[in-house]
Amino acid sequence: MGKYFKDMDYEKISEEDVFNGKRLNLKIEKYYNKRDNKEVYREHIKAGNGAVIMPFLDDNTLIMIEEVRTPVGKSVLAFPAGLIEEGEKPEDAAVRELEEETGYRAGKIEPMLYEYPAIGYSNEIVYIYKASDLTKTHRHLDPTEDIKVHKISIDELKQLYKDGEIHSSAEIIAILSYFTKL
Repeated sequence: MGKYFKDMDYEKISEEDVFNGKRLNLKIEKYYNKRDNKEVYREHIKAGNGAVIMPFLDDNTLIMIEEVRTPVGKSVLAFPAGLIEEGEKPEDAAVRELEEETGYRAGKIEPMLYEYPAIGYSNEIVYIYKASDLTKTHRHLDPTEDIKVHKISIDELKQLYKDGEIHSSAEIIAILSYFTKL
């Protein structure tokens, strides 16, 4: 693991299902904190994992999507993304979502990093990839998807970021990771 990202000193005592949906489950869990010798109550969302892909059409142009996000009541600019299906590898989900949402197939895919977007109450992991060598195919949108495809230059992306036009954690993390190349 690591110095700070390591297994916890808690033991799960109980777990109760509160809600089970298609994408997420809400559970009430109780843990025993071995260090402090006390019980801890938690509400957790057990969610499916996701994949996000930062697709480069060329060295200066990215493909992004504009999509309605009903939980926040906004249309947002984002990278193609979606849930990882049962038994699917995260990189395969990223490639699949790229083609479904934009109509571009990735010839090359590279892992960037993974993140927990809501680590305080959810176990969801989002895997972020960079894609290049794109080939134009056609989109395969789900019936509920309302997506516009945009070609965005690197300079425009930097300006959108500076102007506060990028709001999703996965996009912010991908942008910062790409431009800082840590």
